Amino acid sequence: MKHNYFKYLLVFALLFPALISKAQQNDDLLNVLVKKNVITEQEADSLRSDEAVKAQKKKDAETANQHSITIGTRALQLSGLVQTEYEGFQQSTKTNTFLLHRARLDVKGNISDDWNYEVYTEFAGVNPKLLDAYTTYKIFDFLKITAGQFKVPFSYESLVNDSELEFIDRSQVVNALAGRSTDVIGNQNGRDIGAQLTGSFAKLDNHYLFDYYFGVFNGAGYDVTTDNNNHKDIAGRLVIHPIANLSIGADFYHGIDQFIVGTAKTATNNLRNRQGIDGRYVWNKLSLTAEFDKGTDAHLNRNGWFGQAAYFVWSNKLQLAAKYDTYDPTQTITTDRTTDYTGGINYFFNKWAKFTVDYVDVREQTTQIKNNLFEAQLQLTF
Repeated sequence: MKHNYFKYLLVFALLFPALISKAQQNDDLLNVLVKKNVITEQEADSLRSDEAVKAQKKKDAETANQHSITIGTRALQLSGLVQTEYEGFQQSTKTNTFLLHRARLDVKGNISDDWNYEVYTEFAGVNPKLLDAYTTYKIFDFLKITAGQFKVPFSYESLVNDSELEFIDRSQVVNALAGRSTDVIGNQNGRDIGAQLTGSFAKLDNHYLFDYYFGVFNGAGYDVTTDNNNHKDIAGRLVIHPIANLSIGADFYHGIDQFIVGTAKTATNNLRNRQGIDGRYVWNKLSLTAEFDKGTDAHLNRNGWFGQAAYFVWSNKLQLAAKYDTYDPTQTITTDRTTDYTGGINYFFNKWAKFTVDYVDVREQTTQIKNNLFEAQLQLTF
């Protein structure tokens, strides 16, 4: 019996340095031990089985931590997002209300190690809407090809996942210039149909120094069946990571799109251009974000910017946030700029449940209207 204990101890001592190596190296070592009659083939198979069980348990634990369902060997993953919101308006002409802000189902998976897909659907509102439906093929880290319907690579805040926003609503300038709620082409949720090249290159200290995006799009928006003109729009974005946790980005959008100008009754093809710069830095519990965007719609020039900070005051549970957000919809008019001051509190029950409270102090440039806003939102992801 003591001989067996010694033998297993010897095997463990020989195997321990290899435990952090690849499974193939472990298997080769076991084969050598069998050949030298240190252990039997049956004992080697038992050790291989134990390692396989441990590896599977670790994989299952990682999948469980993602809080998603994985089906099959090609990783069909189902996840979702539900955001229930209450809006309280200071303005007497608006009705305080509960609303279903977002209710989404996400289906994604891998066709192969280098080929994946995603289908993302929104069920909140009158009719379901297809948000994303695309496939991406990775040739190299510096070259990936994406085709279908997906987010246009313009504006840092527009590209942030809805579940990861530090405030309930996006900034005024992003809503106006990134194909969202107040854009001249209507609310396209920042998306369009087209194709793009993306990639990362110049690795430095375990992170890539540059990320790039370049895409060609219809310009007609998302969840549509046909383009509305023969012009194709282009968008590009370059992000630099000079140090870990710091991102500095610059982007552009150039298009000829259909929208109504001034008092016209019908939409016509007009110039729709955008340029922007942004930055984000995360240090321990503190995050700092800023973005400036400008755009031209037909003959109208618009611009705006925001700066925000968020800090976890209690572990990873309670986060305080503040934001300065200003937007000028018509630069030729000097009295129509609006500035929002937002204070927010985020409470994270866990990784999948968050409660957010925001208060927005709205300041018009000339005539101040009592239109401040109180918002509360419960977010669940699965």
